[in-house]
Amino acid sequence: MNTNRTTRFAGLLVAVLMTVVINGAMLMKFDSVAQQGHASNAHTPTLVTLGTVNVVAHRS
Repeated sequence: MNTNRTTRFAGLLVAVLMTVVINGAMLMKFDSVAQQGHASNAHTPTLVTLGTVNVVAHRS
């Protein structure tokens, strides 16, 4: 078995595993923060409407 190839493959597996763990932890934290924010949000959402925008340009 080629040691260099094995070492590279092990490094790739470690990198993928670390990426999955870190991203999963971040997503779980974001979800928990969003659930806490939604539960404590007692007021109704604000509706904002914008007026009409007219764009005037010179046509050549």
